[in-house]
Amino acid sequence: MISLTSYAAQTILLAGILLVFTGRKQKIDAFIGIVVAFWVIAVVYIYSRYGAEQINFYSNDQAFHWRLLNYYLPNEGIPLRLDAVLSWRYPVILPAYYISKVGLDGILLLKFSQLIYLVLIYKSGKKFLVQHNIETKYWHIVFFAGPTLIFMSSLALRDLALTFFFMTSIIGKNPSLRIIAFITTALLRPHLAAALLFGFLASMALKRIKNRLFVSTLTIATIGAYILGTYAYHFGATFKDGVPLQGPYEIFSQLKITRWGANFIGLQFLTLDETVVSASISTLFLSRLIFFDTFLIPISFLIILLLQSKWDHIRITTYFTFIFFYGLISNTDWNSSRQNIPFFVMMGLVAIVGIEARKASREELVA
Repeated sequence: MISLTSYAAQTILLAGILLVFTGRKQKIDAFIGIVVAFWVIAVVYIYSRYGAEQINFYSNDQAFHWRLLNYYLPNEGIPLRLDAVLSWRYPVILPAYYISKVGLDGILLLKFSQLIYLVLIYKSGKKFLVQHNIETKYWHIVFFAGPTLIFMSSLALRDLALTFFFMTSIIGKNPSLRIIAFITTALLRPHLAAALLFGFLASMALKRIKNRLFVSTLTIATIGAYILGTYAYHFGATFKDGVPLQGPYEIFSQLKITRWGANFIGLQFLTLDETVVSASISTLFLSRLIFFDTFLIPISFLIILLLQSKWDHIRITTYFTFIFFYGLISNTDWNSSRQNIPFFVMMGLVAIVGIEARKASREELVA
């Protein structure tokens, strides 16, 4: 364990490097400046408060990453067996592992990588809005780089890397980069990549549906996507872990339908017991005052979809990826807003485009 002074110095050094690279051709973006300042304060505070135990703060996934960096990789190298490739999270772990050899803290480097991905998400989101002739406003940022993503950048997890590659798979303009992003998504969370592949296929199939049949087709396809997702989970478990193949249990139980709806309003914790959720219900409700994007984004996304008579490729892909993904995870109790972070960005961007399109239509009518 390094001293707090050394840790703080490394944190400031990394933050300074990022600011130099993001502002070398122009002045530093105000949002990036604020986020980097928050990151430095949050990361140093967490270390000063928890020390070596910071890897257990919020999520013990950080402890797994610590073991990868400090035990598994030094002793086992980089195994290419299937279980390691699919669970050792090489796209985020390996860069941190190799850079740490120059003396920087490995967990800090993982946190820094999440900050980098947050900046990339922010820049990609702004670029996407420009492509739709939308000038980014401050309230837009909440929908694709809001408080939840900012908080996650202070943790040694994989979520923001996963989110960036997920969004690039959908909105990237370069086909080669989209393929690379999809493969990276699969390495970081295989079942999300499976859901994304289904979303792509659903988009290809539904874009040819005539308008008069769209609502009925959409309803049937939604139910079908969910059912296929529940079965896909068991096929995946058989393939990955060799467990006997079996069918899903209670596909349309009241609990699963309720949890499905809770996913669209960011209240999944109300459908989980204390063995999964350690914090109190009141604490979780209060946290939603800070992380309001966890319910604002999915609700806005759903409203925009219901108001649209025709969906484009991005809307269809995002929606059906989410439905299929819920079918997959409905077989487990690990259903949280953190699991949905990759969807927040895409749902938020779709919501912004829809909101701005409706505002433009009203202005044209008034004019």
